[in-house]
Order: sequence, then structure tokens, then C-alpha cells
Amino acid sequence: MSQKLYPNLVELPGYPVTVFFSPNTEQRARDLAERCQRAYRFLGATLNFEAKICVLVLASEHWQECTGSPMYGVPQTIDQQTLVVAGQNSELWTMITPPLAVLAPAMAQAMRVVYGQSDGCIDLVAYMNLLAVHEMGHLYLDQVTGTFDYNLPRRWLVELFCQLCLHAYAAIEEPEQLPSLETFPKTIVAGGVAHLSYKTLDDFERLYADMEPPNFVWYLSQLHLMAGRIYEVGGVEMLQRLWQMLIQSREKLPDEQLASCLRAEVHPVVEHVLTHWPD
Repeated sequence: MSQKLYPNLVELPGYPVTVFFSPNTEQRARDLAERCQRAYRFLGATLNFEAKICVLVLASEHWQECTGSPMYGVPQTIDQQTLVVAGQNSELWTMITPPLAVLAPAMAQAMRVVYGQSDGCIDLVAYMNLLAVHEMGHLYLDQVTGTFDYNLPRRWLVELFCQLCLHAYAAIEEPEQLPSLETFPKTIVAGGVAHLSYKTLDDFERLYADMEPPNFVWYLSQLHLMAGRIYEVGGVEMLQRLWQMLIQSREKLPDEQLASCLRAEVHPVVEHVLTHWPD
């Protein structure tokens, strides 16, 4: 990939994924490149598909020019081959972190243990950096289907697949990172739904990212905890079955037909996500 595409960034050579970074984010870029390299090999072998991946690790001053969005810090894909992650901590991460004072004592303590800093602050960087693997899941689907932002047969099911990619990767390749991956979603879900404007899967399909970040994070947290349960039931095979079901889907099915398909082609535990949301 030509350096001319990103004249303000620096290329980091030596990886099977292409990596560009803002000049003041090199260490985080190297850490993310190592992770994305492991995830590239894991997902390629698991899904039997070789994707082309480009990773942009950006400082805030390069975010909007590369993503078109002023909201710094949201991991995302910007085309069929490129994912973007923050190379510096973002105010958004603070905004989506519940104040410890409003949490149950056990949950507040878990957040301190996993994300706490010496100054008493909570820093989500360990969690946010893992989301690069989630975004890689999107790129695999986009490339195998030939459609950017693939979302059939449901947006939530695509997000569940990407969360399952992330959970399976962490469980197998970086098990020491599971507390960083799971503690934040558990905290968000434990906070309940009374403060949320949107809670149903239909709301998610209709609005997707056009909702306030804390509400969107609640959906992703629910889906991640469900991905963890799915992995516990069937391991990597569940990821492979869901992948096959998704890449063969070319239309939006009625809920009843989708439930039957999930039960037959993947597993009843995946059907349960649709029929018993958000339990």
C-alpha cells in the first residue's frame, strides 16, 4: 500500500498486516501490530480465509482526515481493508466509563484491579486496544462477501460474530487479557437499562451507531458477554459455524426463519440471543 495514501503517517514494516501510525504513537502502534499479526494468523486459520488488512494507529490530529469523523477514539473500519484505532487515550473512553461511586462495591473493585492507575483513575486502554481484533472480524466478512459494512442478515448478528472473533482470539492467543476484555462489558451490563433510551434488537437495527455512545456500548457489551457464553459452549467451532452461516446469507430473513437457521446451522445458544434478548 502506497505511502502516498497517508502522507502524514509513518509505515511500520515487517508484519503480514500493513500498519501506518501517527509519528507520536509508535510504541502503541508496535504493540497493536503484534496483536493484529497474531489475530491475522488465528482468524485466517480458523476461518480458512486470507484477508488483506491495513491498520491505522492515529493521534487525534490525524483522526478526522482519515476517518471523516470528529469523534476520536472509536475503533472502526473505513473501507473493506482498513481499520482505525486510537494511538492515544480518548476523552470518549472516559465518557463511557461509569463513575466508580455508582457501581456496586464488588464491580467497582474489579474495575480498579483491572483498569486502575496509580493516581486512582480508570484507564480503558487495555480494553480498547483489544477491539482492533473485533474490527478485523468486520474486514473478514466485508472481503469474503465483497460488501463494505456487511450487515445481513442482521447488524447485531454481525456484531456478535465480531465479538466472538475477539473472544475466541483472546481465549486462545492472549488468555492473560481476558480480565481486560470482560470486566468492562460486565460492568456496563450490571448497570441495568433504566438509563438507556434504546434496548431492543429492533432499535439496534434501526439506529445502529446513530445513538449516544453509552447506549451503543451497552449493546456491544451485551453481545460480548453472549459471545463469551457461546464460546464456552462450543469453542472455536461456534465461530466457524457462524462464519459459514453469515457468508452464505444474502437476504434479511424474518425473525422466525432466522431463529430456525441459527438453531440448525450454528447452535441453539446462538438462537437464544435472538429469542431471549437481552437475557
